[in-house]
Amino acid sequence: MKQRLQIGVVGYAGIEEYPAKDSPDPAVYAAAEEVGRLLASMGLTVVTGGKGGVMEAAARGAKQAGGITVGIVSGAARGTANDYTDVEIPTGMASAGFDEVLLVGMCDALIVICGGAGTLEEIVLAYRNRKPIVILAGTGGWADAVADTYLDERKSQKTTVASMPAEAVKAAVTLARKSYA
Repeated sequence: MKQRLQIGVVGYAGIEEYPAKDSPDPAVYAAAEEVGRLLASMGLTVVTGGKGGVMEAAARGAKQAGGITVGIVSGAARGTANDYTDVEIPTGMASAGFDEVLLVGMCDALIVICGGAGTLEEIVLAYRNRKPIVILAGTGGWADAVADTYLDERKSQKTTVASMPAEAVKAAVTLARKSYA
């Protein structure tokens, strides 16, 4: 495959959506940053929702490794993505939901780190479109809720579980490349 793989990193938004008291453990953000750094060091494009939290941490890690980052953001306004986003893609839709569709559509695989309702939507869209889903276990939220399982009785694909950022990146890249074979 000549095209650069595009790997989505999804999970909890930052303080703009979750009060500080409800934020994940700082180790979750450190793991997201490491995932972004590892993906970029392999020459892959890191795709996020462009907001804070896990998305910002993954983009920051990617930028530290000289990578390219894409942020899919709700609304029509430019300039709403985090400071580590190179390419900002506004959905033009004011309400949430369409950004998740675009994000999953442009990714070759997803790495899920914790996550709330928006992350669940991305997981379901990836499942329905048979995109590889790699769960970074132990991060909480929907990541842990759907780890090592099928999402419905069709059993079209089981989520892949990784315990460390490097393992998650390796699994996502391997599965994404297999889908092109």
